[in-house]
Amino acid sequence: MNGTVQTLTHSRCACFRACPRKHYLRYELGLQPEESSLALRIGSAHHAALEAVDKGQDPAAAIEAAVSDPYDLALVAAMHEAHRRRYTDAQLEVVATEMEFNLSLRNPKTGAPTPVWRFCGKIDRIVRLPDGRVALMEYKTTSQDFAPGANYWLKLHLDQQLSLYVIAARQMGYPVETVLYDVTRRPALRPLKATPEESRKYTKDGRLYANQRDQDETPEEFAGRVAADIAERPDHYFARIEIARLDQDLDDCAAELWQQQLAIREAQRTRRWYRNPSACFGPNGNGGCEYLPICLVRDLETATPPGFSRLSDAHPELTGTTTSEG
Repeated sequence: MNGTVQTLTHSRCACFRACPRKHYLRYELGLQPEESSLALRIGSAHHAALEAVDKGQDPAAAIEAAVSDPYDLALVAAMHEAHRRRYTDAQLEVVATEMEFNLSLRNPKTGAPTPVWRFCGKIDRIVRLPDGRVALMEYKTTSQDFAPGANYWLKLHLDQQLSLYVIAARQMGYPVETVLYDVTRRPALRPLKATPEESRKYTKDGRLYANQRDQDETPEEFAGRVAADIAERPDHYFARIEIARLDQDLDDCAAELWQQQLAIREAQRTRRWYRNPSACFGPNGNGGCEYLPICLVRDLETATPPGFSRLSDAHPELTGTTTSEG
């Protein structure tokens, strides 16, 4: 990496903090799973639909371009329509949308930029609130509990991404005063499948038991069931709340970012990327790191393992159309 200006993003920092070995596989070697998780597919498609609306484009076409599975498409379409209805009366003036940035990374003590990194990313939205304040707006989908008082909101007050994006927005001339956080719960509902013939039970008049099916639920039926569940309990699925960021929070974040890039550079220099087994699985052992199957594999610098591809650009989420600052 000597002499090469590198890209530092929030996602890259978060990956390194979670597990340096995962960072090595994803950002140093450019390895990426060929099949994305359901959570990632749904979140990306929902985000694409919201972006399309801001740009005056067809959200349905954006969803179709983002997901190929008809049941995924049905799920996201139901989510998006419910989200639209939920906030149809929100008086928000969109100032900027999907705004990429490419900024100097500066030493928080001296103000001097490092020649090693450029700090890059993409801001979902900048809006003007009804009271005239300018807000950074972030969209997220989650399966976590975000009821009032849940730990989800406490974590957001510590979230580095929000602080980093406020810093970036201000450096680009947007007088951001607050963060408007828009979160949507991913429906846990899944398509109903036909009951295997050997497990089917019938009533005396020849009908299947009420909890059994003779055919798979269609995507249209699935979408209707998701929409009905969201309509019945919208507060379970949607929340939008302001998250404050004080100047001291931003100063702390800038110092943390500088410290993290130093840690990444040290790992690059020594070529040592330790593993964090605590990050291998989610809470209570659920889920799992997508890189776990290859974590112990050697010689990945040249050999691409089955189920993975190698990115030519470690940051495909950035198009290169950015707002820059020297």
